[in-house]
Amino acid sequence: MKGKFIVLYGMNNLGKTTVINGLIEYLKTSGEDVVFLKYPIYDLEPTGPRINKYLREGNPEKLNSFTVQEFYAQNRRDFEPKLISILEQGKTVIAEDYVGTGIVWGMLGGAKLEEVEKINKGLKEPDLAILLDGERFLTGIETGHTHESAMEIWSKGRQIHLDLAAKYGWKIVSANQTREQVLKDVVTIVDN
Repeated sequence: MKGKFIVLYGMNNLGKTTVINGLIEYLKTSGEDVVFLKYPIYDLEPTGPRINKYLREGNPEKLNSFTVQEFYAQNRRDFEPKLISILEQGKTVIAEDYVGTGIVWGMLGGAKLEEVEKINKGLKEPDLAILLDGERFLTGIETGHTHESAMEIWSKGRQIHLDLAAKYGWKIVSANQTREQVLKDVVTIVDN
């Protein structure tokens, strides 16, 4: 019996991690064996540490945006055998970010949708993808994080997420509700 692969998308600072923690707790109390993943996998050599340096250390390798997206895609590919193994054990995998995130940031860096889709082609499709959408919570901004610094980029990324949700059929939940209501909406989608 295969497990489900569920991905939660959304721009930074929308409370994804909080919602995921609540969802995991809910699923565990329902008797499911749950594994949490947050992409990229930063400790996965060789791409993970390079992505982390790009995001948090000022891009010391002077990588361009498209090259970084190739690293993200390779990071997902390198981890995929483990992901499939976990799912084949009947475990539910809840992932924060995945291919859609790479597509958003690739497009924000100037790549065309088709280019970023191509470098991610063949990766495991989630069984369910949910987009948290809304106005960002400014209290959660990580100082020095490349993807959290510019509001204009954040707003464009939000719109790309919405466009991808329409294209790929992701379910959308408003992040600008009480934490309890956001979690309730996500649980309702997962249960159906």
